[in-house]
Amino acid sequence: MLEVLQRLANREVPRSEADVQADVRQLLLEAPLDLEEDDLRIVLLESPLGDRRRIDVETGSAVIEVKRDLRRGRVRQEAVDQLAGYVETRARQTGRRYVGMLTDGAEWVCYDLRGSELTEVTAITVGSTTDDLNRLLVWIEGVLATARDVTPNATEIAARLGALSSAHQLDRATLFAIYRNNRDQPSVRMKRGLWSKLLTSSLGTQFEDSDELFVEHTLLVNSAEIIAHSVLGIDVRNVGPRSLLSGELFEQSGIYGVVEEDFFDWIVEVEGGEAFVRSLSRRLSRFDWSSVDQDVLKVLYESVIGAETRKRLGEYYTPDWLASLVVDQVIAKPLETRALDPACGSGTFLFHAVRRYLAAARSMAISAPDTLRGVTRNVLGMDLHPVAVTFARVTYLLAIGRELLTEPTRGPVFIPVYLGDSVQWNDQATSLWRANNLVVPVEDQAELFASELRFPDALLEDATTFDDLVEGMADMAARREPGSRVPSLSPLFQRLAIPQALRATVENTFRTIEAPPIWSLV
Repeated sequence: MLEVLQRLANREVPRSEADVQADVRQLLLEAPLDLEEDDLRIVLLESPLGDRRRIDVETGSAVIEVKRDLRRGRVRQEAVDQLAGYVETRARQTGRRYVGMLTDGAEWVCYDLRGSELTEVTAITVGSTTDDLNRLLVWIEGVLATARDVTPNATEIAARLGALSSAHQLDRATLFAIYRNNRDQPSVRMKRGLWSKLLTSSLGTQFEDSDELFVEHTLLVNSAEIIAHSVLGIDVRNVGPRSLLSGELFEQSGIYGVVEEDFFDWIVEVEGGEAFVRSLSRRLSRFDWSSVDQDVLKVLYESVIGAETRKRLGEYYTPDWLASLVVDQVIAKPLETRALDPACGSGTFLFHAVRRYLAAARSMAISAPDTLRGVTRNVLGMDLHPVAVTFARVTYLLAIGRELLTEPTRGPVFIPVYLGDSVQWNDQATSLWRANNLVVPVEDQAELFASELRFPDALLEDATTFDDLVEGMADMAARREPGSRVPSLSPLFQRLAIPQALRATVENTFRTIEAPPIWSLV
């Protein structure tokens, strides 16, 4: 393979375009890209004038145009114009998002289609060394997303999904273009505003409101939610984008508090959004998410959000080795100790606390249902950053692992990672409990009026039942058709065995939840 690269990188020797094309095909077939001969196609396209144009190489959803030397004359511009027509035609014919690649063997450029024009997204120029070969293969694989069962360790995550990867540069550019084209749609504008309001409320003047950060957060949260499905063994390539971002498959699986509708599902409401989510799902499905040994999502966040932004927001992530050491020393008896990380970030401490609990449960031969009930009661997290909370919830899943999560007898699972300020709730922390009730200040994010949610404190004795109650109330409120009767809570009360004396307070709270379309903790 190095010999092939050495021929490709040397543009000074006489060679024909056919020679370069043959070497490009050979490189793609010999590289660890999981490509077969049939995956590399030469496609003939009928032009409006009746002549037949030839795509040099097409694989997956990428069109590759090969030239002898891109440095000469108008070769580059003419090739880009030609490639734009190929990409536009194939995207229209197949209904999939296509990208274009242009190469002369030494220079490789990836383009994204914007309207009818190609925009350069990422590029690499290589020499003839082994290091050049390795860099090029990672770059190509990031664009093609063909690898399988990649180990999701820190090195692979940073190389294949991080800010410097061709995959991230392509996804970010595409997502930003979709956002820019749809930013004035009412639902997008509303969710963008809610995101800004929550982070401004949570982070204060440290938060810098920008479209770039909103797009990066959208990409990160969508990625984490897709990964969550992969943890369960779900083939995300075969799941509809709306289902992936709504969390309906988790509800069907009896796993709650992981994926839910949020600010960042705007992408499936706009043109081009579903195709983007499918492409992102295909890219993330390259990894084997069934077994990890650290908080890998932290690596993804740190490699995407720049150091200066993280410093300004006060985001500092604990190394896994240190988190593991602290957990081992602090939680001496994991089966008997309740642990809360009040500022859990992406969930590093939670990951190691969960793993320590599971190891202790295995040593005592505790059943899967009891193990899951125990760990979700004993290891809890909270953070005020919505992206961090999503990451921590998925990290919690990764810590539990596929084997336990898919155990047929496990029963319902509630992931206890919560969005909120563990230090203060707008200076109201001392007044949350009033007259034997938990009183939670909330506000309608659309109409901006304040209200309260009241729950009898007796309900908090069983966190699982309380979570199930709130989840059920929120689901019923979301499903109610406008103008229809307020649904009865009686079936929910009966299923959860809610005492009669507590029901009136909960019913009043439900009317508050049910009225506004979106509500959140102040």
